[in-house]
Amino acid sequence: MSIDLSLLGLDKEQKIIQFSELNPTYCFENETINKVVDKIMEKGHRRLPVLSKDKKVVGIITTMDILGAFLRRENFSEPISTIMNREVIFCDANETLGYVLMKFKFSRRGGFPITKNGKLVGMISERDIIKRLISFNFGIRVEEVMTKKPFFINPDISVLDAIKSMVNTHYRRLPLVKDRKLVGIFTSADALSYLKENDFNFSTLLVPVSTIFVKSVYYIERDKDLSEAIKEMVVRDVGGLPVVDEDKNLEGIITERDILEEII
Repeated sequence: MSIDLSLLGLDKEQKIIQFSELNPTYCFENETINKVVDKIMEKGHRRLPVLSKDKKVVGIITTMDILGAFLRRENFSEPISTIMNREVIFCDANETLGYVLMKFKFSRRGGFPITKNGKLVGMISERDIIKRLISFNFGIRVEEVMTKKPFFINPDISVLDAIKSMVNTHYRRLPLVKDRKLVGIFTSADALSYLKENDFNFSTLLVPVSTIFVKSVYYIERDKDLSEAIKEMVVRDVGGLPVVDEDKNLEGIITERDILEEII
């Protein structure tokens, strides 16, 4: 199933800067990991561009990078440059929407810094584009777009094992399933918040993940129109939804990336 962008009233030749977040939050390469964690949690972002002293983009840091650094027992008093990803994929401010959509598809990344003359002028994320689709009725069922048989975890495993599963699989959200039933979801934001609240102490991670997962989990039924899933994501400010059948058995997961994969 493919979605023609032009039928949604969007022009592939539009400049990507028209869709981006201007004046984005960023950090400097000499800021400590601890300080960057605070900034990520305060702003609610999944990724931040990392700038040099002369404000050139030299890296990018994500919540998953920080969780991986924690598991490696990195010193969070060290500069963020010690753990940031230096292989940054940029977008120039003059690149088109169609070109950047291809970047999303081939890179499998959720956001890019936008630069002009080497300086940061914006950030573009999957969510920025998904928000533009909220008013359309697609006539496509969620089950036609979702990822089937998603990776999930048992709510009885420890928080430590849940974080390890997240880092090892690179999935930012893990449904919690017991006897096929969806009972919650554990996200990278949940993990980072829990770690911060407990001063990044490993001894606090042996409790079941069910003690911190979101019990009032947002989900979508598989036979709903794709437009309903998009509205739910935008309103709830989440990047993905578990998909269930009429008995609340987990059937799949639908994410911003799944939706963008269908756009041509």
